[in-house]
Amino acid sequence: MRGLTKEEQDQLWGKKGVSLSGTKSADKYSVLDPEERIIISECQDEAFWYRSLPLSLSFALGTFVLNQKGFLPTPSLVPNNITKVGMILGASFVGFGTGQFSYSNVCADKFLSRYPEGVVATDIRMKRGIQTVPYSIFSPINQQTWRQLAQMRERSRIRDSIDPG
Repeated sequence: MRGLTKEEQDQLWGKKGVSLSGTKSADKYSVLDPEERIIISECQDEAFWYRSLPLSLSFALGTFVLNQKGFLPTPSLVPNNITKVGMILGASFVGFGTGQFSYSNVCADKFLSRYPEGVVATDIRMKRGIQTVPYSIFSPINQQTWRQLAQMRERSRIRDSIDPG
């Protein structure tokens, strides 16, 4: 079993760092299948638009209203306007984080239903205790085994692209 060439490693794992020419490095999801990349993109968009943005705005507006009504007193050490803005921004960040976190189970179910044989779906099943054989780079249990399987998978992809017949 021979080692991978530099080009094969870049195709499999992606390039790291910034090049001197200023071009962007390879895709950070280079190990994932195209369908998994699509699902990740959809999850990020939906989590932002359907959960994070509404909760962020709601928390900020709620904090503003509570502050105006006098339910959230501001300390006298800092100017009142700075404290109000800080409280509103803080509430907005909490709403954003809550929205992102609250969408994680929906996204996990999307992976399990749309691409159950993928790396991410396998990792989700392992974390839920449904599957016991690890092969995901995201699972710290057995990264070496996963890397060997990923290398074999990539070699077969490269062979198929060179000689499809």
